Amino acid sequence: MTYKFVGTLKGITNSQPHVLKALQLGIVLGLAVEIARKLIKSRPGYKKFATGSRTSRITDFLLDAVLLSSPYASSFGGFVELPTMLWWTAGGVGGSLYNGLTTRLISPPTKSGDAGLPPDMSTTSLVGGGLIAGDSLAALSVGIYGLLTTVL
Repeated sequence: MTYKFVGTLKGITNSQPHVLKALQLGIVLGLAVEIARKLIKSRPGYKKFATGSRTSRITDFLLDAVLLSSPYASSFGGFVELPTMLWWTAGGVGGSLYNGLTTRLISPPTKSGDAGLPPDMSTTSLVGGGLIAGDSLAALSVGIYGLLTTVL
């Protein structure tokens, strides 16, 4: 997604060594970070530590958010402009407010043992995911069309 903002997808068919090196570096760094995350988080000792106390939960959050942020999150560093980030922030805050209000005003209270749907299955999450998927499919279609017209 970051590459769409910096115009890389549009010019990826042109010979641009600096762009290809940046893509390779991004893939290698993303892979290294994700492997480190999986190794650390899969350890039983870390799982026990991460749920132990307030300090350990803060440490777990800092590991996720700062030290080994997900490759998707860290890919935005320096590439996405402030107005775009503010727009996304407004969407996230708006979605959270909508979910909070509908949960309090509309939804019946759940039983003590009933967990309900996970947050990533909420209406706003599914609609947002559908919009992202639609945008990605549109970009993929344009890319495939460009590839086919170039080859054929």
